Amino acid sequence: MASEQHLEVPGSEQIEYRPSESSPQERSPQESSSPRRTPSPASRSPKSTGYTSPAKENKLRPVSDVINRLIWDENYDNDDYIIGYEDRFEGRLELGLGSWKRETTDEEFIPQHRIIYIKRISDGDVVWDKRRRVDKVFLSGNSAFDYLAFLT
Repeated sequence: MASEQHLEVPGSEQIEYRPSESSPQERSPQESSSPRRTPSPASRSPKSTGYTSPAKENKLRPVSDVINRLIWDENYDNDDYIIGYEDRFEGRLELGLGSWKRETTDEEFIPQHRIIYIKRISDGDVVWDKRRRVDKVFLSGNSAFDYLAFLT
């Protein structure tokens, strides 16, 4: 039987290659000349860099969660909020939260991924903004840093 060769490629699995002196017709399935993969020590252990991304820790809550909270929570008046969204043809538009069509079969339905911000009418405060990652309803995204800044 031929000797085994181990090919090591950094950052990948080890490939074990066994050349055979017999013809392909005489080989058994165990003596196949195709490389067999065995996991390398580097791929067995998870890599830990010790660095955690702030984006993962302070993920912005989806706009659907914010809309549901504004509609169903008694502490919020849904008539006091407007939704700013990007229209495909007319650019940036605003619509009252009470007028927002959530049913996908509705003719005036606007997909939630087009929502840019949600603003409180009474004081003009933006309570959710996708581009600036502001969420003052759940304090997710960058709002958590602003809210807890007094601790530093």
